[in-house]
Amino acid sequence: MGLVGSGVIGPGGSEFFDVVLHGGHTYAVAVQPIEPGVDFDLHVYDESGNLITEDITTAPDAYCAITPRWTGPFRLVVNSVRGISAYRIQVMD
Repeated sequence: MGLVGSGVIGPGGSEFFDVVLHGGHTYAVAVQPIEPGVDFDLHVYDESGNLITEDITTAPDAYCAITPRWTGPFRLVVNSVRGISAYRIQVMD
């Protein structure tokens, strides 16, 4: 899948990206901010709004692995806990 999107967010801000993931396939979702002093988090939700996985560490970047049980839409939510930065979000399969 590759690059899903990019943007700039600051403290308390968030952006989301909708993707279709295939059941039984493992994906790696990575958020890579440009600035090293930020704290970005990643949350992955299913089509019903249920939280599937998240990375809420204090590291600048965020990473989640997900193997959906079904094929369908998923929402990737990136938020900034600390700092402002441009970033990229990728889904690798």
